Amino acid sequence: MRVARSSVAERVSFHAGYRSVAADPGIDHVEVITELRRLVLLAELRGARGWDDARDARAALEAYRGKLTVEARVRFHPQRGYTSLPRLDLHLGSSVTMQPALDLHAEPIHGPGPVPVDGPPVVVGAVVEATFATPAVRGVHTLIIHVDGVYLLVATIDLSRMP
Repeated sequence: MRVARSSVAERVSFHAGYRSVAADPGIDHVEVITELRRLVLLAELRGARGWDDARDARAALEAYRGKLTVEARVRFHPQRGYTSLPRLDLHLGSSVTMQPALDLHAEPIHGPGPVPVDGPPVVVGAVVEATFATPAVRGVHTLIIHVDGVYLLVATIDLSRMP
């Protein structure tokens, strides 16, 4: 909770440890929300009020217990020409396991410029939020995003580097 009440610079530094740029050109960035980071984010939302005691903080975190959330901003290949959000399947894998997302939410990103008069706007990407069971082992994991079951995007997430 100390992080939530610290200076802006300290909070920015804390959150930066959970953000990364992917090597895959189809993924702009990846952001991870662990239970600890979720607790800090919830505390920041509460502001100076904070919680009355540790039980209140535990209760606020209960819905997120055992879960890891990954947010990714992805770009679709320009030749695809999607006019609606394609089907996205996300998996999180380690050297021994591969798990599908428990929950998935995606918002389309439309192309620049005016909406065409003869049809829907082109979807050039998406902001995707996926929730997974927290991996049993901290370490390097691979986020795999299948787009329309046709092609995939890959990002590496190193949970051992996160506070």
